[in-house]
Amino acid sequence: MPNIKRFMPLYRLFIVLMAAVYTLLSWSAIQASESGDLNNVPIEVAASVEKSDVTIGDKINVIIQAKSPVGVNVTIPDPGDRIGEFFVKDAGETKEAVGGKEGDRIVERRYILRSYKTGLQIIPPIKIKYHAEGYGEGEVATNELEINIKGMIKEGEEITDIRDIAPPLGIDTNYARLLQWIFAGVAAIALFMLAYRILKKQKGGKRVQTRVAAKKLPHETAYELLEILLKEDLVGKGLVKEYYYRITNILRHYIEDRFGLSAPERTTEEFLVEMAYTNKLNTAHKKYIQEFLEKCDCVKYAKYGPSLLESQETYHLARRLVDETKSEGEGKKEEAVIVDAK
Repeated sequence: MPNIKRFMPLYRLFIVLMAAVYTLLSWSAIQASESGDLNNVPIEVAASVEKSDVTIGDKINVIIQAKSPVGVNVTIPDPGDRIGEFFVKDAGETKEAVGGKEGDRIVERRYILRSYKTGLQIIPPIKIKYHAEGYGEGEVATNELEINIKGMIKEGEEITDIRDIAPPLGIDTNYARLLQWIFAGVAAIALFMLAYRILKKQKGGKRVQTRVAAKKLPHETAYELLEILLKEDLVGKGLVKEYYYRITNILRHYIEDRFGLSAPERTTEEFLVEMAYTNKLNTAHKKYIQEFLEKCDCVKYAKYGPSLLESQETYHLARRLVDETKSEGEGKKEEAVIVDAK
């Protein structure tokens, strides 16, 4: 009996703990019954692509689909400009349908992506939010997708039109020949100066009128070159790539002359990085320029065959960029200058 009394405090403590655990479990069950458990919401999401093997610059069609019972509102997000290493060309619109034996709601959205990096690329999971009546709000994620992006040169194919660097030329150390060239140059300069003095004496005090031609503004040069390109009708002659090379070159030189950005010497990616940090262009014009250059790159490097309508749209986009960004100032007018010839 004395041994039993010694364990009575431990027994009472055990009873109190069991009562507390029972109370907590009961309260959790009541809360779950009142508000529901988000983990029990039967929602299924999946991401897929039409083709997992593409060539650099090709369109990648990504399909996001969510299946849920009636009463669950699903929101497939707008991805913005990029998803991981992929550029978003079109975010599509959300479409809903009712299907299945139990009348489940099917929500679908299609993204159109492009990537300019080769190799195995990963499209990360897309987070999808939903709201269930009686359960609250929750979030689920799709599966990630693997895309194999191939370059223009196939595996094992050799490039035959690129030659090795030529060795340096030797320096001619024939000093006698060098002296001959020096004497010839001095003689030519002397003859030129003599002829100039003779002509100057013949003119006497006559007044000579010269003209200083006005330097064309960047947009005037761009308009002139675009008109020439349009009249050549390269697309109609089947010279599509040459057309896109020419129109890209025209716009790149216009941007360099107008804004001082090194567009002709840089790759598209390098130029877009520089353009992102400049305040010489507004956001809308930056977006137009990026769209224009990427469309042209797809034709030049990714073997994309544009339609006649797409080629015309590219021309109008280039002209629109010049229209909206040209300088408001006027160029110097041609002036006549009168000088005395003595």
